[in-house]
Amino acid sequence: MKAKMVLNSFFFISLNKLSLCVFDGIENEIFKSEILISEKNKNENLDNFHEKFFGDNILKVEKKINNFINEIDLVIHDSNFLQIQVSIKKDGKGDKINKYDLNRMLFDLKQQIKENNPDKSITYIKINNFLIDKKISSTLDDNFECDELCLQIDFICLSNKIIEEYSKKIEKYQIRIDRIFSAEYLNKNYKNKGESECQIAARLKYDNDENEVHIIKKTSKKIPFFERFFRFFN
Repeated sequence: MKAKMVLNSFFFISLNKLSLCVFDGIENEIFKSEILISEKNKNENLDNFHEKFFGDNILKVEKKINNFINEIDLVIHDSNFLQIQVSIKKDGKGDKINKYDLNRMLFDLKQQIKENNPDKSITYIKINNFLIDKKISSTLDDNFECDELCLQIDFICLSNKIIEEYSKKIEKYQIRIDRIFSAEYLNKNYKNKGESECQIAARLKYDNDENEVHIIKKTSKKIPFFERFFRFFN
């Protein structure tokens, strides 16, 4: 069934608003439910408020599409996200640097981030710039070689405890969390005029950012460049 292949669901959570959106392609938002959180709600049990909104709307979605939602992406506006900006450099020392070396650099850096932040999980990795033989580039050819490579990378992390809390709430509905996006990072780096946070996340999910390092396995037949090789080390 085609819908099973292309549907993506997003749950946006902030202090002032909740939103549940389902897309069948970037331009086709087939379901949207949104509610503002009043001061009265904030003073009551927010967990119950979140759960009721999510549960009620998941039932509406599944009835509309005549199918179950098995996974969902969270888009969270939360100050607990940690953004780590790092640079790493490799000199070939006479040997050419290639895509294997690139992915080894990424893997080693990822391990360092994890070891230095044992209470957190990496939710997003984005290579902002490549410095190839001292020349700045925002992208990289599939079959590249150089003598010196420098990467400027963003790592977005979130507390394991917070992720576990969200996972337990979602699992009550036999749904698993696929990806977790920082709403603040999306708005700062990807927002187009008039887009909601869920629309930004949907655009990133349908149109893979070639500089994003995927840390979650995808089922798409078209595997992004970094995922193909990074998967080897994951």
